Amino acid sequence: MNRILIVAVILAVVFLSGCIGSEISNINDMASTINVHLKKGDEFYNRSAVNANRMSLNQALKDSNSAMDEYSLAQTSAQSALTSAKNTNDGIFIDYIQNALLEIQAKMNATSELNTAIKLLQNNQTTSANTHLLAANNYMNHAQQYKANRDEIVRQNPTKFK
Repeated sequence: MNRILIVAVILAVVFLSGCIGSEISNINDMASTINVHLKKGDEFYNRSAVNANRMSLNQALKDSNSAMDEYSLAQTSAQSALTSAKNTNDGIFIDYIQNALLEIQAKMNATSELNTAIKLLQNNQTTSANTHLLAANNYMNHAQQYKANRDEIVRQNPTKFK
């Protein structure tokens, strides 16, 4: 009877450690996906800003919409990764993903402000557009701080992030 109990406990421990290991692998995979979507979103965002400065407003609007799509995909992956991180109860992964979510939200807010500014520029409302462009820049500055936080977490814990 004791042998059966011992075997059952060992199997439970092995099973749980495998689940945690797969959650961590899942988090690393999702972190990579998040970063890919953030990079693509940033490329579209920057193109949108350049096109807005050139007054190619229709293209700027298309690019800002594409940026928002990419940031939305990053957000979906980050929310899933946060669930996995919470399942592992690993504070480092949780902090990393929470900073990613804050970065993504700031970038989505910046993109929304840029989008509004472009529409205002299409209607020759430059003063109002400039207010929204300033807000977009402020949101992007916040996003850079969250990105710096994530980079610092990775720097301090290189073995956790592959």
